[in-house]
Amino acid sequence: MSQPHSDPSFFRCVPRALLRVTALARSLDRCLASALNLAGAVCLAGAFNAAPAAAGGTLSTAGQLEREVRAVALLASPPMRRAIDALEQVYRADARGKTAAGAATARRAAESTATAAAYAIVNEDAARPVVFWGANAPHDWFGISVPRAGYGIENPDNVYRSLHVDGASRYVLHGRFPENGPVELHFVVMDEVPGSSDKMPVEGAGLVATLRSDAMQIGPDGRFTITLDDEPANGRPNHLQLPKQGLYPVYVRDLFTDWSRQSPVALEAFRIAGPPAPPVEPVAKQAEAAAQRLDRMGRFWLGFNNRFLYTLAPNTLTPPRNRPGGRGLSNSGHFALADDEALVLTLDPLGAVSFGVQLADPWGVAFEYVHRTSSLNQAQASSNADGSVTFVVAARDPGVHNWLDPEGQNAGIVIGRWQVLPGEVDASKAVREVRVVKLDALRAALPPGTRFVTPAEREAQRTERARQYGRRLAQ
Repeated sequence: MSQPHSDPSFFRCVPRALLRVTALARSLDRCLASALNLAGAVCLAGAFNAAPAAAGGTLSTAGQLEREVRAVALLASPPMRRAIDALEQVYRADARGKTAAGAATARRAAESTATAAAYAIVNEDAARPVVFWGANAPHDWFGISVPRAGYGIENPDNVYRSLHVDGASRYVLHGRFPENGPVELHFVVMDEVPGSSDKMPVEGAGLVATLRSDAMQIGPDGRFTITLDDEPANGRPNHLQLPKQGLYPVYVRDLFTDWSRQSPVALEAFRIAGPPAPPVEPVAKQAEAAAQRLDRMGRFWLGFNNRFLYTLAPNTLTPPRNRPGGRGLSNSGHFALADDEALVLTLDPLGAVSFGVQLADPWGVAFEYVHRTSSLNQAQASSNADGSVTFVVAARDPGVHNWLDPEGQNAGIVIGRWQVLPGEVDASKAVREVRVVKLDALRAALPPGTRFVTPAEREAQRTERARQYGRRLAQ
């Protein structure tokens, strides 16, 4: 993998003791304190260039950590703080911003989208590709405190990673499946990042190439190689053909069904041929680019949700549709409940290996999913006697095991996903029932055998969920 660059000016703003990650952890707070001006942001971004030896895990690669630190620096810069404030006001001016849930989550959504925008900018270096974990919960590791990054209803069952490639270059990805890997590994090359330009249609970017693990050649030891260039495969297995010119995002999804056992695939990217690498852009220039990207991303997803979600009646679900790139089926809707109401959803898994339902805030940022049950997959939920699954959405805990927790909000987005399906399925059978009931009538409205929980059992459910998610940081 390409090594993090070394700009000598970075080292002038940090003591030599930061060459060790333990010293970095002690000194990071001082850098953060000065990061509200751009000089401090440069100091922060440079700090981790001196400590790549702290890396080494499947997700905590040297490139991951270096670019996370740079992204945190961009978030602290004046251009990004102004852009976050501006996007919050865009949200508040929207119809959703006039609702209690929209107003309560507008700042959170702007901040989360900002982190994603910063990640996008720092990882657009196609000359030095890094397979970057870029949509995730807040986390602290290796002395770095990383805020929430998410938008577009990010799925907690996925480990989302990405890299950028240039059609004029040639690349290889080396990978290795762990003993208990994802149920599906999916690669997709897009023609553009949604929200990265003003010309992007609201429907989203188009697919350039896709590759799924069930179609890959993988060695008995779990190892594989993927090639990416502008030529046809010509007999090469695991090939993704790129257009001859241009910059393209490659998105990677590790799909989990069992958070307690499954681990992401190890991936390493190399550019093996191409034009001379340009210099790494300075933090100041990246900060301006990230601010522009945030504005475009925020407006793109606002338009997307207003066009495709909020034109639907509340408390309903669309019929499932085929997802691009062969990723199964999904459906969606939005909920709006009174304080004394719950939304009851009964869905059929359709034999999918991966099936689940998730809530997001009114802006499309996932509700808290590490310590709360804002999403439940089939392994986490309790099934009905006939194999269907009934979920309950309510602002306050109804005492049902399959509670989808919206962090105390009465409105938001709902999405269902069916992935790794057993061939052709009858999608018309997916949605069994969607209805609003009064909380005091909820127990009678639920199927026989519904699993209820005590407050202590809920706390245990949350604690175990957080423990399982934490495995991702230890990989």
